[in-house]
Amino acid sequence: MKQTMSREEILAELKRLEPWFHRIDLGDGLYTKTESVMGEPVDHPLGPWQTIQKLLPRELSGKTLLDVGCNAGFYAFEAKRLGAKRVLGVDGQRQHVRQGLFVRKVLGLAVEFRRLNVYELNPRLVGQFDITLALGLLYHLKHPILALDNLYQVTKELLIIETAIMPTERTPESFVHPLGEQQMLLHTLAFVENPTRAKEQVFNWFLPGVDALKAMLRTTGFDEVDVVEVKNERAIVVCRKAKSEGRSDEAEKHLVAKLNLVDGPGTCRASTELIFLLRVENVGLSRWPAKSKAVGERGTVSLGAHLLKMDEDEVDWDYGRAGLPRDMEPGDSLDIEFKLRAPTTAGNYIVEFDMVAEHITWFEDHGSGTLRHDIVVE
Repeated sequence: MKQTMSREEILAELKRLEPWFHRIDLGDGLYTKTESVMGEPVDHPLGPWQTIQKLLPRELSGKTLLDVGCNAGFYAFEAKRLGAKRVLGVDGQRQHVRQGLFVRKVLGLAVEFRRLNVYELNPRLVGQFDITLALGLLYHLKHPILALDNLYQVTKELLIIETAIMPTERTPESFVHPLGEQQMLLHTLAFVENPTRAKEQVFNWFLPGVDALKAMLRTTGFDEVDVVEVKNERAIVVCRKAKSEGRSDEAEKHLVAKLNLVDGPGTCRASTELIFLLRVENVGLSRWPAKSKAVGERGTVSLGAHLLKMDEDEVDWDYGRAGLPRDMEPGDSLDIEFKLRAPTTAGNYIVEFDMVAEHITWFEDHGSGTLRHDIVVE
């Protein structure tokens, strides 16, 4: 809700929150920024916005929008002015969030802000959004593929990327080259050498060539990747997701579990029964179907275990299974009793627990963590 502030109070707060990189119109002839900070146009980001605005759906009402690396919130506020139902701006720097909250107070626009970096971004934390903006972000990231994976996860329909790129005239052409037995297409990605004490959020790290940028986004999972503008060593790319109903590869990306040991033995006698109690939480986006009468039906989810020696040699990969007592929706957690038989030979072992979608995949193969428990057999 808009809060009444005097002109003097607004000017004082603008001064306190300097420097401003986004020039936002506060009304009454006041703007957040009146001079360039690092060589950008004084009216920045008005230039990119004139292109990006045309890429958004003509009708934003009813749509949700996420602005990642939102800075002071120029794009977030413009999206709200255009009628977006919900707008969330996230940024890893406290100063930018403070600026956004101040602008919200002056304008009275219902834009949400959270201090959150792109590596923390996931659907369980913020939800999923029809449209995601990642503008002026990618080249500031030391771990760009991880960031793109997270952007994919929180995007329902449309991702718009605006980024610095390699100078086109100095970017070698992509080429096919054998890697092992496969002929692979290689693209150019430049690493920028920074000062040893570089702050990740401020300095540049990687400048992709245009083809590399497109390939990275396709590999992340976007079905359509279109470069709409390349100008002044920057590019704007529109990425779209197709409807994923029935796509097993899409569902597998969301198989993520959190496993904790509630109770279980650390030592035992050879060949005796072992009883473990594990707390299992569905922290992904896919529902886990359970089989009420039998474990093993294709697609049903079970708790499984591997038995390893301390040097990682496999003793028994399919060491045991425990079925779910019921279906588990995202966010659900259950305590599951798991009965196993101790090895017949004395020694030190590792019991490694993981979830499995029967006859499809172990969760670990898609990035979910396992739970490892040491046990001594006497």
